[in-house]
Amino acid sequence: MTAPSVAHLPPLLRKLHVMRDEVGAASVRIIDTILAHPEEFLHWTIADLSAVSDSSEATVVRLVQGLGFKSYQDFKLKLSRTLVGQEKTRAPLGIQPQDPPEQVLQKVFQGSMTSLSDTLEHLDLQAFNRTVEALSQARRIDFIGMGHSALLAQDAQQKCLRLGLMCAAHTDPLSMTQVCALLEPADVLVAISYSGARPDVLHAAKLAREGGAQVVALTGLGRTPLTRLAQHTLTASAPESPYRPEEVAARLAQLCIIDALLAALQVLGEPFSSRRIQQVNQALRKSGDRK
Repeated sequence: MTAPSVAHLPPLLRKLHVMRDEVGAASVRIIDTILAHPEEFLHWTIADLSAVSDSSEATVVRLVQGLGFKSYQDFKLKLSRTLVGQEKTRAPLGIQPQDPPEQVLQKVFQGSMTSLSDTLEHLDLQAFNRTVEALSQARRIDFIGMGHSALLAQDAQQKCLRLGLMCAAHTDPLSMTQVCALLEPADVLVAISYSGARPDVLHAAKLAREGGAQVVALTGLGRTPLTRLAQHTLTASAPESPYRPEEVAARLAQLCIIDALLAALQVLGEPFSSRRIQQVNQALRKSGDRK
């Protein structure tokens, strides 16, 4: 049995699909059975699912717990709500060659909204809280990223500067290597890579980890080489389309994660954070007046 296309699966089923690369053969059979028959699965007991997937009941329980659910019934209830929600909002997200411009516009926006809702559904809230705590205590924060991720790193740096934080963004292999080789336990590295497999980013993250710095991975779903190096992982999710690569939609979700991190940092630092931002705004206005 093979798993169906992941492109437009609802969040919980997409997470199951991603887990296929992280679990054993018996768990893969369970996952593929659920993906192939999600509606029927809602009526199955643990014994039914183990029989249909040719696996043990203990494996079913471990898989459900690995997804973060307390019980098999909790998992079925959440999946049921997910499928009902998808049915209410069901619309063809994929752009087709015959689509008129206005329909392309609608699908692009719908895809972006799906990316945001899927990301929020998948995001590990404990990891988010731990990341905020790590950033709030950091001596300095360095952001690294290449290609599309470089833009996110630079945007994050600008927002950090407005909060008065010691920070920098590095978007080329040479600067990443030099900076990360010198990071220490008081520092935090935020490594941005949707694929989680960019060699230069991985090398820099490995250097930072070896120096004792905390590494935060801002990446896509699933276990990747970057998530294995990081202490904290924040994942973005996005539907893909041949006319709109999933990295484009994911970039919006990653940008929102960065915004949320820095907004949380601002809240933690009040009232000093707002005063710093006001100081920066005043300085920028005066700088503009002199032009």
